[in-house]
Amino acid sequence: MKRRNPNSKKPLLIGLAGGSGSGKTHLARQIKAGAGMAETGHECVSILSMDQYFIHENLEHSGRHKVNFDHPAHINFSQMIRDLKALKKGQSVWTPSYDFVEMKSQPDAIFVEARPVVIVEGLFVLSDPMHHWLDLTCYLDVAPDQRLLGRILRDIKERGTTIEEIVDRYQRFVRPAYDIFVAPTKHNADVVVDFTYRRALFAEMLTHIARDYVIGDLDGETFLANVRKETYHIGYRPEEGTMPVSVDIIKLAKAYPPSMIPHGVPEDVQESASLFIKTNHSG
Repeated sequence: MKRRNPNSKKPLLIGLAGGSGSGKTHLARQIKAGAGMAETGHECVSILSMDQYFIHENLEHSGRHKVNFDHPAHINFSQMIRDLKALKKGQSVWTPSYDFVEMKSQPDAIFVEARPVVIVEGLFVLSDPMHHWLDLTCYLDVAPDQRLLGRILRDIKERGTTIEEIVDRYQRFVRPAYDIFVAPTKHNADVVVDFTYRRALFAEMLTHIARDYVIGDLDGETFLANVRKETYHIGYRPEEGTMPVSVDIIKLAKAYPPSMIPHGVPEDVQESASLFIKTNHSG
């Protein structure tokens, strides 16, 4: 079900990518709240989260820790791309919904209105071919320890996860998935921001870009054209990722299946976590 956007302004799609726990969702909400109604009398920012397109059903509780939630094989990219195309045309969409506490899709769809600015956030939103449907692409570069801390705080608060489960999942899935699937996508970003120490500054900048675009103080086409005039490109550096970003995310997901588990890490959560958390100390 799609509905025409009553606002005649062409939607500006801003993509936010980065590792798990880097603050993508929080930043998207900050921009939406900060832009508010932007003197128009109507909400001007919508958020589309890649997490809504997660697909994995019929999980037994005992086997849930084996599911690699950070692997692109579990994302319905085809539907997400269809929705991005619709939003870019000014058409609102109904998206799927996934509950990461219950670990199953929900029957209630999520309505995403095609407002003047749409924030698209998720691990793989800057991958090929996803980034082609975005106007401004941003990669949040966050130190590994800060990403892990962010994930710990989120999973304990929002998903009721134990510290042992978080450590196990981080070692088994999150860290290798970041190196293979997420880090290389920074080469598709219009801006790579130090989001370890420059969070407030970047949040303010994107909020002002969104607000100014809505009220007409920012010419979107000219702004994006000037951004794309930049002649320096990050380029592919092997130490920052294992595969060139030009590889299609679906093909890359097949090359590195969800079953990838670091050698030597036990499949039992408690046993795996004990490799990195010492509960018994002597002396």
